[in-house]
Amino acid sequence: MHLGFGFMIISIVFFLGLLSGVINSRSVTETRKIHNAPYGLIPIGQKPLATLVGFLGGPIAISAIVIWGFISLKWYFVIISWIICGAICRLFVEKKFNFPLNYLILFYSDLFTILCAITLWILYFVI
Repeated sequence: MHLGFGFMIISIVFFLGLLSGVINSRSVTETRKIHNAPYGLIPIGQKPLATLVGFLGGPIAISAIVIWGFISLKWYFVIISWIICGAICRLFVEKKFNFPLNYLILFYSDLFTILCAITLWILYFVI
């Protein structure tokens, strides 16, 4: 992919989608640890749409974003971005906000992660 304004926008979408996914994953992991729940925790009373969005916005969207990154960007950019996202989550988000995040915020953040993954793959096949 050539350098330019479009590349910068796509890189920002990649980074923000990855950051959103990392924060979601960390929040769900912390919630699971607090409640001593097994992996695949589905809160009681959670609606099917929220469960589906949580599944798609979690492992599937993060994997799609990372795979897109390895195909479209340099491999080291993906690794460095993942480390930076983890550091932002650990040092800023967990300290400054009420962490773990509530389910409504996670729902919208999962939607954002899904939209970032879809956007990146559509642009990959169109451009």
